[in-house]
Amino acid sequence: MTPQSEPTLIIDDGVFPRRVRRPVDVVRMAGALLGIVAVLIIATIALRTFSGIGEDVKDSAAKLPAVITLVLGFVSGLGTLVLPVVVAVNLLSRRRARLLLEAALSFVAAGLLLAALNRAAQLYGSADFWFGLAGTTERGVTPLQPFLAGVFALLTVARVRGRLSSFAAFIMSATLAADVINGASTTAALISSVLFGWAVGLGFRYVLGTPTTRPRGQAVAQAMALAGHPITILKAAESTDRGRRYRATTHSGDSLHVIVLDRDLEGAGVIPRWWRSLRLRDNDALGGWTMREAVERSALMSYAAQAVGAPVPQLKLVRAVGEDASVLAYEYVEGETLESLLAQEKSLDESALRTAWSALATLHRAGIAHRGISVDHMICSPENEIRIVHITSGTVAMSELQERIDTADMLIALALVSSPEDSVASAVDVLGRKALTRALPALQPFALSKDNRKRLRKHKQVLPTLRKLIAELAEGEAVESISIERLSPRKLLSVVALIAAAYILIDQFAQVDVFGLFRSANYAWVLVAAVMSLITYIGSAMSLTGFVVEKLSAQRTFLAQFAASFAALVSPPTLGTVAVNGRYLQKSGLPPAAAGAAVAVSQVVAFIIHIGLLFIAGIATGTDVQKSFDPPPQLITGVAIVVGLLAIILPLPKVRKYLVKIARPRLEEVIPRLITVTSQPAKLATGIGGILILNVAFCITLIACVWAFDGGGTVAAISLVYLAGSTLGQAAPTPGGIGAVEAVMTAGLVAVGIDPGIALSSVLLYRLLTFWIPTIPGWFAFQYLTKNNHL
Repeated sequence: MTPQSEPTLIIDDGVFPRRVRRPVDVVRMAGALLGIVAVLIIATIALRTFSGIGEDVKDSAAKLPAVITLVLGFVSGLGTLVLPVVVAVNLLSRRRARLLLEAALSFVAAGLLLAALNRAAQLYGSADFWFGLAGTTERGVTPLQPFLAGVFALLTVARVRGRLSSFAAFIMSATLAADVINGASTTAALISSVLFGWAVGLGFRYVLGTPTTRPRGQAVAQAMALAGHPITILKAAESTDRGRRYRATTHSGDSLHVIVLDRDLEGAGVIPRWWRSLRLRDNDALGGWTMREAVERSALMSYAAQAVGAPVPQLKLVRAVGEDASVLAYEYVEGETLESLLAQEKSLDESALRTAWSALATLHRAGIAHRGISVDHMICSPENEIRIVHITSGTVAMSELQERIDTADMLIALALVSSPEDSVASAVDVLGRKALTRALPALQPFALSKDNRKRLRKHKQVLPTLRKLIAELAEGEAVESISIERLSPRKLLSVVALIAAAYILIDQFAQVDVFGLFRSANYAWVLVAAVMSLITYIGSAMSLTGFVVEKLSAQRTFLAQFAASFAALVSPPTLGTVAVNGRYLQKSGLPPAAAGAAVAVSQVVAFIIHIGLLFIAGIATGTDVQKSFDPPPQLITGVAIVVGLLAIILPLPKVRKYLVKIARPRLEEVIPRLITVTSQPAKLATGIGGILILNVAFCITLIACVWAFDGGGTVAAISLVYLAGSTLGQAAPTPGGIGAVEAVMTAGLVAVGIDPGIALSSVLLYRLLTFWIPTIPGWFAFQYLTKNNHL
């Protein structure tokens, strides 16, 4: 059959945008901005390193032949003026007037931005920052180069290619080399100027869009014909961040599912994938960054699944469409997606559920993970069989974690279109009870696929019901645990806070001769502080014992408080103590609910007494005529802002409902236990007495630390600093409140009239005695209690 006699090709290409916003531009812009921050920080901190680099370059340049320096200077001076003109002529010759206008605007914007940044650095930059950027203490120079940044922005927006790209690279390289050799700018300033220009250009490109490189439907059809699959109809279905999807009909009448991947989609979804890679212990979460990688991964997964006989669509062809796109054609699967069934509120029967689990089992036996199972990735055929589709983001040689997450995702997807009970029952029939219970640790929102997480927001009872059903299957057996989470938001916040705290402490240490003060300390008061620090553990043990009706071992309860001090080293304040005490009470024979209620009552009563003592200390300090309390204006302003925000936020209905939702379960736990304890006055007295001993001992410890350095200060004022500082320090996310407690208490002591150096030394001694040293016996106590099954 000749080409003229073949049926006419019918293409429905849908709405085809002329300009697109490429996700990769956002990712690159973020990288450029992070690079600028890194360069400026390094330049500020490593002054000698950057200045040394500049001197080494100048010394090396002096040894170059004069002709080389002369040529570089000529090329740089003339080339930077000629290059924008050449780019403009090139764009006009290609009839890209709009692109030329956008490039010119980016040139102006980058130049104005750098001029403004130069001015800001001159006026507000610190001495170290300015020297690192400009290489001199003189404030009259302009280290950042607006013109250079403008040229880079222009080139980025214009997207020059071919010979013009090579010419531009030569001119820019010569310009940078000339600037470095002549010492016109520092290394930090040059790198920052280039990155600023690149970032501005990328920003313009993303906001305004760039001309698309996506192939038209005609080009896709021609590529398929050349691959031996001529088609008569190509109809656009949808466009996703993983490619455009078509339905095609061949000359023989067969239907194909066609996916077109192009470079305009590069970088789509990369930030969520990076975050998932950080959170999950999954070392293969970043695959498919470029178009070529995505094509190869998709083909690999399809061929691997087909080879083991998995019920997936057969891959018919893979072929490039020009330089910027590729087409993949799959066998078209008739039927309805489970997403469609869910929208119609239809349910799958038992036989269909079994075929879904059988399909997953086939993949897993071959070491293949889908890594994205959801209701829109499965199709129910007219024969009532489930076929798995869109396996493009899967992986071969899967890990144990990936297998468990796949199983968890399948449980969620099938529960949505049947019921949690049916989903679990069919899984047990096909996979077995043990294989299913292994997925229990993966039934957590952050571990599931994006689509499943989204749907669970509407079907909130599905996940807890599945967890309950599987936990019942595993009752009486230890579920094999696995480490899933690599980095949680809480851990990330703790790391950031810890870095900030370390910065604060280093800055404080740099301003004070701490070792000199420690050498002159009065060690009699240090001994008093050490004894009182030990007494705090007696008070802590009493406060726990007093709110537990059941009999506890005094020795083990005391050791548990030391064990809690060790736990505080790796957890935020209070959290470690609550966890250790709750675990200790359960091991002592209390039911989990009773143990939790006892710890909660102890914490609530301790908070009330603490606030009461804070109020009393405030009154005593205010009436003290020997020492005036003169807090800094910044502190007063900060407190006023916090109080004002609370006054605005708390009356809001949603905030009140949230607080009631959080507080009601706690109160329901605390009140019955508190009523039980009040019926035994001796127990109540022990608990309250322990809390009072705990607070008074801590106050005396801080007082003794201050007086050890002859810092003066009244008992009431220093006690107020402890009570207020410890309250604020409990809110810190860092382990043990590191950094926050030191900063708050030091500022408080200075506010009540104590010398800054003595205030810092006193707080450091206080923390040494109450936090750092106790972690040593705390570790031994933790090990002893754990070994003997008391913790």
